[in-house]
Amino acid sequence: MLIVSCGFFENKKANKDPLYFAAQDAGFLKDSFIKADIERFNKKIVSSKYLESLMVGRVSVSVSEIAGYYKNNITQFKRRDEEALVLLFEQQNKNDAIKIKNTIDRNNFDSERVSKTIQKHSPRRVFLEKKSLKAGLADRVFKTAGESFIIQRSDGFVVFYIINIFKTGTAKELVDVSDGIQAKILALKKHALKEKIKDSLYTIYGAD
Repeated sequence: MLIVSCGFFENKKANKDPLYFAAQDAGFLKDSFIKADIERFNKKIVSSKYLESLMVGRVSVSVSEIAGYYKNNITQFKRRDEEALVLLFEQQNKNDAIKIKNTIDRNNFDSERVSKTIQKHSPRRVFLEKKSLKAGLADRVFKTAGESFIIQRSDGFVVFYIINIFKTGTAKELVDVSDGIQAKILALKKHALKEKIKDSLYTIYGAD
């Protein structure tokens, strides 16, 4: 005797696409035009996956390429507004927020105490544009580099530490834009490789 738990039927039902099975029961999938569309769609999926498999490990971006792109396109990385580089210690209770601020204010930023505080609380390192902030907060953020302050939010207290302030028109550092440059070069290389692979396959199998 076969015993099947209720969970079997529930899982089977949960894995179904009701629209698909309704279409199947109605004989919709037997329609010649639908069959042709499904076949074209499946071909596109197989082609795309196969192309991806041919590209694995064949595209990379070197450090020198990133540096070269940065140098040759430096105007792209000019700041359009004043920016502040800030550490945000978020979702702190009041006592911890005060301790963090006191530690930062009473010690050099590169001191062991500050380093331990950063490791413990894992703050976010962010660039804030002046125009994106409310007037009151912008005044505090862009007052003086090296200062800290605390604000209260609905989810707790936030300690701001202003690492540096940058004027409009200054260039962003390579270290701060390298990830974006790498992604852009990688995308261009992948596109070029895709076209190259397609062209080589067209010479063998012909184009549709």
